[in-house]
Amino acid sequence: MRIVKIEWRNFTSYGNRTHELDISGDTKLFQVIGENGAGKTSISQVVMFCLYGKVEGKKLKDLPNRINGNAWTRITLDNYGSKIQIERGLNPNIFTLEIDGIPYDKAGNVQIQEYLTDDILGIPYHVFSNTILLSINDFKSFVKMTPQDKRSIVDKIFGFDIINQMREILKSEIRKIKENINRLDGRISSLDSSIRSSLQEMELLSIELEKKSGEKIIELNESLATFNKLSALHNGLIASQKKEEDDLYHQSVAANRSLIETRTSISELDKKLHLFDNDKCPLCEADLHSDFHSKLKDIMIGERATLESKVSELSESTAAFKTLEDNLRKNKTELNDKGIKIQTRIRSIMEEIKNNAVNTDSKVQTEALQRIVDNLGSDHTKSISEKIKTEERHNWIKTMDDVLGEKGVKQMAIKTILPALNSEILDLLRKMNLPYQVIFDEEFNASIFHMGIEIPSQTLSTGEMKKVDFIVLVSIIKLMKMKFNNINILFLDELFSSVDPNGVYSILEILKDISAEMGLNIFVISPITMQHEMFDVKLEIKKVNNFSTIDTDLM
Repeated sequence: MRIVKIEWRNFTSYGNRTHELDISGDTKLFQVIGENGAGKTSISQVVMFCLYGKVEGKKLKDLPNRINGNAWTRITLDNYGSKIQIERGLNPNIFTLEIDGIPYDKAGNVQIQEYLTDDILGIPYHVFSNTILLSINDFKSFVKMTPQDKRSIVDKIFGFDIINQMREILKSEIRKIKENINRLDGRISSLDSSIRSSLQEMELLSIELEKKSGEKIIELNESLATFNKLSALHNGLIASQKKEEDDLYHQSVAANRSLIETRTSISELDKKLHLFDNDKCPLCEADLHSDFHSKLKDIMIGERATLESKVSELSESTAAFKTLEDNLRKNKTELNDKGIKIQTRIRSIMEEIKNNAVNTDSKVQTEALQRIVDNLGSDHTKSISEKIKTEERHNWIKTMDDVLGEKGVKQMAIKTILPALNSEILDLLRKMNLPYQVIFDEEFNASIFHMGIEIPSQTLSTGEMKKVDFIVLVSIIKLMKMKFNNINILFLDELFSSVDPNGVYSILEILKDISAEMGLNIFVISPITMQHEMFDVKLEIKKVNNFSTIDTDLM
């Protein structure tokens, strides 16, 4: 998706004459200047309204020109060779989408907007508004951003939204499997109750048959009682086994989580200790062999040794848990086999009791009860077998969910990207002569270092914080370009407030480089005129007879 033309009229302070920005050629660095209220920011609002039908911090009723009304916008896109035109307006309401001159025919504006956002733009509104159209004064600092907002943007940058959708499918499947296991537990319990009831009836009938069948019947009944007790004992063992499995699972999960956290802490210490491999600090060239630094290094080495010892202990624990889990699975299989054998033997004894009966009526009753017990026993065996398979599927899906979770493939992908991101941030910090180092960890939490010592972000001045936010923003946009490589537009509003002249020059140099490097048309909006030689185009916004107009000057 590349924007090649932006058109509008009667939008906010602009009048009935159609204004047009053609950005179809080489990417450029634009200087957008004008007095406050002249209509500079309206250009970015035109883009937001036309693409998404809303503007951050604005009510739709405030967008049409107060005199003429009838706000109208149109954006032309190049989408992999296809020409796409979006036309949107207010008073009257207009919203059309054409692909190579053919209207996209779907009932309802909501469906058209979903297709435009998901299939053509491919960027959700909140990501676009926080990375492409930015007022620096309103920009949420990525360093200070809440974990939820940060995670939402990071997931979109790295494509983790697909993994999140897969996890939602897995969680839905896990819920269904748990419901099925509960259903099977209820059925097995009901079958157990029915089998016990039938066996009690068989036992009562056997008492009558015992009088007529002699010692053989007595022997069989004793054997039946023994196996009934074994069946009851077996059910108790199954319940105990289930509790032991649950307890072991929770202990194993806790040990693995602790192991990951400890290894992460060691990695963090290694990064800090790596600074001491040099004689001087790489940022400020301070001597790293002072008593203070030596003591600090000794403390960190001691902490690392303690953590290494903890890793060894936790590794042994996790290995022991794995062995216990294997043993439990083996015991579970053996218990199920024994249970089936007990039920088979009970049915066999019942058959012998039936064959030894001498009374015809009792024999018929016994046969009927035996058929009931046989059917119940068969259903019981099938239900147990189905439950075992269902539990195995549950364990497999649970493993897949862990792999797709925050500590799985997401963390692996972030680990791959973080060194490049942190390196890019460090390079830009040096270009702007800032004596800090900003490092993002695997949870995308930012740490700020000065002379090798971590400092709170609140200790930075407003200007310094704005420069740091700008540097992080540029680095994040570079990551965005990896995923949305056809994005070709970026608005930066009020970028230079609280920034010193040297900082302004450094920022413009960086913007000039990334405009060419990333194929971005960058619009720098400012109420004051800046160095003309740094820009390709100057757009001067003026108000003439109460309506905004644009004078274009190629530098």
